[in-house]
Amino acid sequence: MNQMTEPSTFKRPDWPLDALPQHWVEALFSKMAAFYGSRFASMWNGVNVIEVQRAWAIELGKLSRDQLKAGSDNLTALPKPPTLPEFVSLCRQARSEQAASTTPRLADERPADCATVEANLGAIRKVQQRVLRREPTAEWAFRLLMRGKSASGAALPSEVVRCARDAIVSSAGFKVIGACQQPELRREYETIRAAALGELTNEAAV
Repeated sequence: MNQMTEPSTFKRPDWPLDALPQHWVEALFSKMAAFYGSRFASMWNGVNVIEVQRAWAIELGKLSRDQLKAGSDNLTALPKPPTLPEFVSLCRQARSEQAASTTPRLADERPADCATVEANLGAIRKVQQRVLRREPTAEWAFRLLMRGKSASGAALPSEVVRCARDAIVSSAGFKVIGACQQPELRREYETIRAAALGELTNEAAV
């Protein structure tokens, strides 16, 4: 039996750990020998076959299982035995073509009429206008200080408290109080804002 296709009878300790398993490479080489005959064996005349297989194993180990299977299943697409770069390219191309052919397609690919297009564009414009008109609000800052802790239950870091206080004393914080329709909640907001303003005044006086 040709040494190119003869399976190994032992595991070589120097086989790279991150490479494709040795038995897989040997099986691939046996398949190529069956496909291409002596032309495949003659490619390796005068070279160390084990070193060739090791090089193939290292490079093929970088491919996915699906890519390797696609390449092995499509060897008949190559009229002559491939070099390592040619086989790697075949694996990637064949897998890409398989993935493209299995990508779900739209059930209805008819082009939309003008009325449908205009209706959809109108809905998109309305959403855009709402987003653009939306003003920043500081209500989150009031609610954060009222809760007194983070959503996970942890204590609020001083930087977070300072950021919330700055939002509360800003014009956005003043608008939150003015827009509040619940009397009790509005009074609580006013108390929080007054305290924040007092802290700010005290810090400025120090």
